[in-house]
Amino acid sequence: MLSLQPIAFADLILSRLILDKQNEGLTNSALKDAVKTAVAHQLSGTALSEQIAQILIDLTEKGYVSPVGKARHRVTDDGKEHILAQLGLKALPARAQWKTLKDIDWINYALDLPTASGNRTFVGKAEGLRAAILHQYFQLPVDNFSTLTSVRNALLWQRLCDPAVAERLQPGQLTAKAFNQGTVMGVLLNDLLQPPSPLPWEKALKQLIAKIANAKRTDPNELRLAILRQAMAASLAPEPSPHRDTAGTPTALLLEDFAAAALNAAKLTQTGRFGDHRVFISHVWQTWQQRSEPSLSLDDFKQQLIEANRQRLLTLSRADLAHTLDADDVSASEITYLNSTFHFIRLD
Repeated sequence: MLSLQPIAFADLILSRLILDKQNEGLTNSALKDAVKTAVAHQLSGTALSEQIAQILIDLTEKGYVSPVGKARHRVTDDGKEHILAQLGLKALPARAQWKTLKDIDWINYALDLPTASGNRTFVGKAEGLRAAILHQYFQLPVDNFSTLTSVRNALLWQRLCDPAVAERLQPGQLTAKAFNQGTVMGVLLNDLLQPPSPLPWEKALKQLIAKIANAKRTDPNELRLAILRQAMAASLAPEPSPHRDTAGTPTALLLEDFAAAALNAAKLTQTGRFGDHRVFISHVWQTWQQRSEPSLSLDDFKQQLIEANRQRLLTLSRADLAHTLDADDVSASEITYLNSTFHFIRLD
């Protein structure tokens, strides 16, 4: 799973309101129609209507929207400024539409892409979107806006130079194949994807990208929807009950302090690292236990991580390609929360 910048549901709603060019306000029903596809996996019907109504009350209190009549709201200057700052835009793009704001600007935000360099519409094209997903997940040593071919090549060179990959491949099964670029790319991509039966490299690449994005299909619209839904998952989750210790009283460590201490422990952890920015949760917990932090069982530690991740105090991510990693580390670190699974604490 990708490591995404969280998107608040309130911000998504506010971004729809800034497209009301006449500033006459939009009804709650119009806002519901605009966002329902993005949240249907977690909210629908009455529950969605109620949450939108509550969000509009909260946004009104912040001064980001103002009511127009009984069930209509319009964005204020402060609300517009807030969303533009979130999206890294100096002004609303000319002829901006909801689809482009949702499918380009919010995807750029979720993937943490620097768009000030004039590459705002890069993810609007299928190849650009796929390149950005591959680049972000594997942290490849190429430019953020490299072509899909360049990103693919960087990934394949990385895999080709990995001794663990060579160790897994069976020479007896390979020597019967023609030795050419397409065959080598197919072997390396299928090793990453682990499909039931080998695929041509073009299909394997698209399916690998869909797997990374946790998308149901390989088409660009499904990739964007999967990214948007994952980035919004935390803001749509129900509030968990307060964590309590064995004495029945709330844990003494404030969540902000816990998150800071957990991140510090992750930075100090020398084992269980995957790349420069991901550390297995179980290894971080071992470091935590060795320090003078409040004692927590692994289950309690994971519970606190879930809440800290939900409140965006730290970022957790998933080991999608678990077969390439130590099985014990994957199992010991795994956290399941709602529809998400996590194994790592992110350091970036």
